[in-house]
Amino acid sequence: MRFKPIQQLNTILKQEYFEPTISWAFRVVLALNVPLIVVPLWKGFSYHVIWMAFGAYMLALVDYRGPHYKKIIIQCIEGALIFLSAIVGMNTAKSVAGSIIAMFIIGMFAALIRNWSNYGATIGVATGFFFLFGLSNPVNFSESLDYSFYVLAGATWSVIITIISFPFRPSNPLRRSVAKIWKANTDFLDIMIRKHSSGDTIEHVKVIEKEIEIREMINQSIKLFSRRQTEKTRLKAQHYDMMMELRRTSSLFAATLNSMHEELETLTHSEFQKIKDSVLYKTLSSFAQASARLSIVMFTFRVEDLTLAKIRTKRCEIAIELLAEASEELNLDEKDKLALHHLTETLRKSYGYLLQTILQVEEKLNLKKSDYLENYKLSFNNFLVGLKPRALLELLQEAFNFNSQHFTYALRVAIGLCMGVFIYKFFEIDHGHWIALTMMIVVQPYFGATRKKGIERIVGTVTGIILGGVIMLLPLPHEAFVGLLVIVSFFVAYFLRNNYKIGVFFTTIMMVVLMQLSQQASWELIGWRVLSTLIGAMLALFVSYVFWPMWEKERFPSLMVKSLSHNKNYLQLVIQSYNHELPEGDTWNKSRRVAEGSNNVVFASVQRMVQEPEHVQKDLDTSFTMAGVNIRISREITSIALIMNDKGKGHSLTELTDYFNRASEIFDWIALHISEPLVAKKPPEFVHIKTILNSPVFSETETLSFLKVELEKIVFELETMCALINEQKTRRILT
Repeated sequence: MRFKPIQQLNTILKQEYFEPTISWAFRVVLALNVPLIVVPLWKGFSYHVIWMAFGAYMLALVDYRGPHYKKIIIQCIEGALIFLSAIVGMNTAKSVAGSIIAMFIIGMFAALIRNWSNYGATIGVATGFFFLFGLSNPVNFSESLDYSFYVLAGATWSVIITIISFPFRPSNPLRRSVAKIWKANTDFLDIMIRKHSSGDTIEHVKVIEKEIEIREMINQSIKLFSRRQTEKTRLKAQHYDMMMELRRTSSLFAATLNSMHEELETLTHSEFQKIKDSVLYKTLSSFAQASARLSIVMFTFRVEDLTLAKIRTKRCEIAIELLAEASEELNLDEKDKLALHHLTETLRKSYGYLLQTILQVEEKLNLKKSDYLENYKLSFNNFLVGLKPRALLELLQEAFNFNSQHFTYALRVAIGLCMGVFIYKFFEIDHGHWIALTMMIVVQPYFGATRKKGIERIVGTVTGIILGGVIMLLPLPHEAFVGLLVIVSFFVAYFLRNNYKIGVFFTTIMMVVLMQLSQQASWELIGWRVLSTLIGAMLALFVSYVFWPMWEKERFPSLMVKSLSHNKNYLQLVIQSYNHELPEGDTWNKSRRVAEGSNNVVFASVQRMVQEPEHVQKDLDTSFTMAGVNIRISREITSIALIMNDKGKGHSLTELTDYFNRASEIFDWIALHISEPLVAKKPPEFVHIKTILNSPVFSETETLSFLKVELEKIVFELETMCALINEQKTRRILT
């Protein structure tokens, strides 16, 4: 049974994030529906109004959560792109060859735009949509300008909404980012409790996913902290530096959780089971409750919430002592005693970081809020700074930074779109532009993701068509359909961000209502809409499978080698730090972040491999195991770093340097055989590195004994990796 603070935390998070999502959805509703309501009152209803509404709607969907000035710039760029693509579409619509050629160029461009960032997909789809919308409306150049200026008017209206709304956007992204790290820490503790002390059967992959979530939250926070401006006032800089320290402490707390989990994985002795469901459960629960409370404090910064966090943190201290007392009564061998002692020491480190966080929060609360407005702010100065040529140049450089994988993906999309346009034009399918549009939305860089989105698109469209068709039969006046459109468009915006399948469902209903408003709705047209969606989804799967597919079995070796290299570098920096060999100013923290980020990429690659057809998968189980081994190596290196961070650096040890040199050779052997499976090279010998660890120096102090245990774990994981490679080689020889 989950403990209450997790439920309370989730409730607060819903309250925190529901409002921004709701406000975004309202902006989308205003963008779409104001033109449909106001313009007909002024000029009467015409098909041009639909174009204006779609222009505003597409710009409003841009889900960019960075600086406000950038969102406005992005929307302006998108407005120019959809204006031009609509003109091109309408003027090439009468020629099959012209339509296909133009589709190829725009498709390539739209697919490359899609890889800019999270908001790139919205811009790419909007550009392709208006070209395809133009293909369904063949007119002369003069009329195409008329339609396109309506699109531009809609885009302008959407930008105006964005400009007006930005004083009401919640600020404090730094504070919220730190709160999200603590929330991720709490979720990780929650799943540790369920796995190690509540009897639940939790797959190892679920634990890794929570680990990855912490790293993602830390990386997001680091990106926000990197935006500090040199012209900040002294007081603002002081607030900023305090938040940076809070972020660093939350990250170190997360590192202790990784070490804690690793120790619990090794404690399988039957004696230890006696306290797992009682004392250990209460200990981990107390830490999870304290972590949850600190996450709430980061969101609210209220004194009363800080008081509750202090109470929960005090319970952690008591829980640690109770665990230590219970451990003394267990009949364990020396190895398990050492592991349990290390677990207790790690808990004490975690407790220390909780106390440190509380002190940091108290210090920040002592600053007057009136000196630094933290609730809402009108960042007009930042807006002006963003309009400088240098800022615009940086935005363009970021936009056009793509690699060869992006290019092949764009080529695949362009070919698929050309095929969709050819089917539409050659067979003269009514509103057949939905074939290419569906293909463009569904197709993803990876086959598994394309298949998943295709299924969601089909299910959402078919169910939406059924309900939309029923609505279409209702004898409702024009005003009722307008009111219905307001409601439906709100749900479109809300669910596209939260649940794609439901978002597609409401999008389909919205399209049916729009067709009804423009007096185009009919059962025949709806039937063609369903057929076009099915063809488009199938076409997306076809091009993803046939044209330069990006299979994970081909990407995995290079990703794995890169991750091993980062882990090796991480180990080297930690050892150099212990031996006082690091240049002044360098730390192991950055290498930890890089290594864990690289591990996440490898793990994501294996997860995508599962979604691919079985006949293109390659050694799936082995790949999963390798990814897990690599993650455990990072955890163990982090444990060493934390021991050093807590106990302080000792005297320089040549044994550690010798250990790394031997480990480096093993890392290199593994990397070579992963990247070049057919190479024949003598397997590494582990006797030398084990001999180094048997040196008497590692028995001199308790800290060095801990250090030896963690280094032995790394050796074990390296042995596991070598064994997996040898098994692969044997299978290849036999087959």
